[in-house]
Amino acid sequence: MADVLQWGADGWLRDGLPWQPDEPFYAVMGNPIAHSLSPRMQNAGLKERELTHHYLPLRINAGQLRQLKNSPDGSFLAGFNVTAPLKEAVSTLCDGRTDQARDLGAVNTVRVENGKWLGHNTDSGGCLTVLCQAWPIDEVPDEAVVLGAGGSGRAAVDALVRWEVPRIIVQNRSIAGRERMSRWLAARGLAQRVLVQELPTSSPPVPTCKKVWVCCLAGEVNVGSFLPDAAGDEPALLLDLRYGNQRPAEEIPPRFKFSDGLPVLMMQGGLSFAWWFGPPVPWQAMRAALD
Repeated sequence: MADVLQWGADGWLRDGLPWQPDEPFYAVMGNPIAHSLSPRMQNAGLKERELTHHYLPLRINAGQLRQLKNSPDGSFLAGFNVTAPLKEAVSTLCDGRTDQARDLGAVNTVRVENGKWLGHNTDSGGCLTVLCQAWPIDEVPDEAVVLGAGGSGRAAVDALVRWEVPRIIVQNRSIAGRERMSRWLAARGLAQRVLVQELPTSSPPVPTCKKVWVCCLAGEVNVGSFLPDAAGDEPALLLDLRYGNQRPAEEIPPRFKFSDGLPVLMMQGGLSFAWWFGPPVPWQAMRAALD
């Protein structure tokens, strides 16, 4: 993707060349970031609403965030989205957070007002909307498995709790990640409702109940080894929050209904747009840009 920004001790770089913005702009922060389709979607929304701002991908590390916030260069950021693995780091730097962001301990959307970062989280709302749309029957699933315990995993758990799924399991490889998730669940009063486990070392059995999997794993990790070889007689859905080249090329097990992360990106991006600019959200233009 062209037009990737970087920031460092020497200021802004745009496609590797020194750059000085002449007006406030919006961005999506992450590392890696070149895969993100948010600029395509958000710039289409800005054009539809006849807003003159630009929205650019910004490659930055967690250790640079505080310096950017306190630098004069950071004053040009009017707002930004945040991708993994920066959502928790940005949350700690926000001067104020919405209840949703505070509950999740992760921020994916920031509005900048007078140099202050005001954090919000639209991941849970986007995830819940897509789960409800993709699930093929009226009854909620009997069980859900969240693969991954980072900021996106917490948002997925929050969405599943709001959907009133009765049994939720979080599976994560690292002990530290499982411990962080357990502390978050305890603080939310969910420790008795949500079980935290290690990722399985072999394919789980074919499900005998209505079941959803939400994949919140890193881009290079295959999800197939953590799924049953096939779905059973009851509905089974895999929502993989990754998309494009972030999602490994692999076959989905037979009889699974599947959605990648593009519909979630669409929903959380529209909610972010509303957080920055207010209604109406140009849903049709943003959706067309992703199509």
